[in-house]
Amino acid sequence: MNAEIETLLVDLDRADIKLWLDGEKLRFNAPENALTSELRERLQAVKPELMTRLQQANVDSSEKNLPFLQGDTIPPSFAQQHFGGLQLRNPLVCYYNVPFGFQLEGKLNVELLTQSFNRIIERHDFLRTTLENNNGDLQQIITPYQPQQTVVNMTVIHVDNLIDRATVLQKHLDIECLTPFNLAVESSLRVRLLQFSQNNAVLLLCVHNVLFDMGALRALLHELQEQYHALVTQQSCSLPALPMQYVNCVRWQRALLSESALQPRLVYWRKWFKRGEPPQVTFAIAGKNEPATTFDAGTCWCEISPELTQALKDLSQQTGVTFFNTILAAYALVLKRHSGYDDIVLGTTFANRNHWKLESVIGSLLNILALRFDFTDNLDVISLLKRTRETVLIATEQQAVPFLTIAPFLFPDQPRTTPLFRTVFSFLGELSKHDVLLLENMQVTFMEDIHGAFMFPDLYPTIWERTTDEGGMLIGCWQYKRGFIAEETVKSMIISFQQILTAMVTNPTQTLDNL
Repeated sequence: MNAEIETLLVDLDRADIKLWLDGEKLRFNAPENALTSELRERLQAVKPELMTRLQQANVDSSEKNLPFLQGDTIPPSFAQQHFGGLQLRNPLVCYYNVPFGFQLEGKLNVELLTQSFNRIIERHDFLRTTLENNNGDLQQIITPYQPQQTVVNMTVIHVDNLIDRATVLQKHLDIECLTPFNLAVESSLRVRLLQFSQNNAVLLLCVHNVLFDMGALRALLHELQEQYHALVTQQSCSLPALPMQYVNCVRWQRALLSESALQPRLVYWRKWFKRGEPPQVTFAIAGKNEPATTFDAGTCWCEISPELTQALKDLSQQTGVTFFNTILAAYALVLKRHSGYDDIVLGTTFANRNHWKLESVIGSLLNILALRFDFTDNLDVISLLKRTRETVLIATEQQAVPFLTIAPFLFPDQPRTTPLFRTVFSFLGELSKHDVLLLENMQVTFMEDIHGAFMFPDLYPTIWERTTDEGGMLIGCWQYKRGFIAEETVKSMIISFQQILTAMVTNPTQTLDNL
């Protein structure tokens, strides 16, 4: 299928316009005013080719998405191309393993939990997808669901009560973190259940980066609780039909690589690089001249009191910026103070789920934005927050296409190997310990202290808001590369972070030099 039809199909899909054949005629169903004159003209221009495609695909009015044809090569998503390609080229590495843990209290029906996962795997093609390297080109292979087989990769361990619980948990967490995914033959989801007693267990999920973003995790957990509830109560599951499968997201992403869609992004990045190469901020912070040779992750924690958290929310609202903008600006200031640079570049995670059809998709749509801060002006706090908002808004307009996909167009003669940034900041928003996953007749607690053993960035703080009886409070998990950045340095940065946040709300009109 040519690029014009691919792009048209994506635009029709985004507008919830369905196409099908009625004999020799092309029919459509569209929301009111969705089929614009511009879309009509584009449809008319490729009508014969489009009808041929519909005929080959045997699409009728009940179809939600135009499927790939039998024998079609299904290209990878941006996440699969990057993380999956790296994993296949380095089959023994575990950098992309992301673990999560949930404490379960109450009588758990393990058989129904297993069935719940299998139902999710049946609904989501992505969880039955492997990756194949075909003469240098990565492609997706979707395995049909086989209901007679137990398909979830689930390990159940019955633990003797006399064994130290913490030791057992760490042992099995290490197993998950240190076992690489073979994406050529297995799913990107592994499940491990540790049963300490009849009413006490730990559920460990280990997902590969090709699956993980927060939107995908929330979709997975939501489906797990709905499927488990339906099985326990012997009711039909209330989950609606999926508006799209992950493989259809690939079509959406590929449409963004059309010439018309690429041009504004190329203009943005050319302007970005006119400022020159950004300095290596983490090198200065670590006092090193060379990249890290280790990927082992160390962790430091920080807490921001409910009082200060609320004051920061109030400041954000009064200034007209998001809470995320305020916390992000504070982190950028920390990097400035500890590196001595006024030109600061950092990455921040965006889930790229800006359409309702993407909310229920399991599979990574993650992109990491490169944000560049200019601290040569001695701004006041309020001006900094507003400038941060503009920086984020402009970068967000480019978020749909990763920089690695853009780079070959920008540097066709000299492939870029130097990363834009070596520190990533992630803000997850509100994350209650008790409502991330709800299971029938169970008390489920999200285990915040479970995290991966390896990391790619030199420094990776993740901030979220925990609900407490006193109100929301910010929790920070600051991961860093051991042997590259010293633990004392990270602790010093956390103190600076707390001090800057306090100073911001104390006097938001003061300049940064006096902060």
